[in-house]
Amino acid sequence: MHPDWRRICDQFLTATSYSELEYEDGWKDRHYDRENRPETYLSYPDAEVRIELGEPRRTETPDFWTLLDNRRSKRNYLPEPLSLNELNLLLWSGQGITADMGDYQLRTAPSSGALYPIETYLIVNQVDELTPGLYHLSIRDWTLEGLHLGDIRDIGCRALRGQEMTRHAAVNVIWTAAMERCRAKYFERSYRYVWWDSAMVGENFLLAATAMGLGACIMGSWYDDQVHELLGIDGREHFSVLTGTVGKVEGTNWLNDRRPPKTDS
Repeated sequence: MHPDWRRICDQFLTATSYSELEYEDGWKDRHYDRENRPETYLSYPDAEVRIELGEPRRTETPDFWTLLDNRRSKRNYLPEPLSLNELNLLLWSGQGITADMGDYQLRTAPSSGALYPIETYLIVNQVDELTPGLYHLSIRDWTLEGLHLGDIRDIGCRALRGQEMTRHAAVNVIWTAAMERCRAKYFERSYRYVWWDSAMVGENFLLAATAMGLGACIMGSWYDDQVHELLGIDGREHFSVLTGTVGKVEGTNWLNDRRPPKTDS
């Protein structure tokens, strides 16, 4: 951690702030070249395996206001797998394509300027029909790309700062920002927008988990360098912005579901 973090953070706020007096002058020579914009969709053609998800089968859910009442962070995961359809619903709720506008598509969660810089990676521990390992969600063709197959539960737990619920979760999610997609249009302000965009995706993920009776929580603490190495991204142009966990819980009392399993240590 940087010893001068407070000054640097203050500088970040200043550098990314707008003021009425400076706004028009600062933007007068800036233009967004939509015809040559950065690629919206990331995929890995050399993935070890590609799992076509298809349209998820929707399930009956409580009404929206009940979902808001019942939304809680739940981390006491059972040693039971998610179904592939449950995972598909969670992913679709956060980033599913819902409309085609011609040269861009709209999704279930909003994004600044409809630029969609957020990517989704999964550390799969227990999901029916999926080999454990590291996956990337290819949004354009709605496919899971297996980047590293095999049990990486311990590696993922260490990268996610050793938080015990990540070891027991059925899936750990890492959301990242492909920075130039947003920066090409919004310049310095994009360094605020990508965090907001990830929050929109994360909240949809949490509400979907609540609707399906699953436990889920969002995490703001991880070892950035280890996560970036695990994902094979550079940590500057493409970096982690949010993480989360999801799994089965007993579902009888949220107070019992909210804390991760106790360890012997």
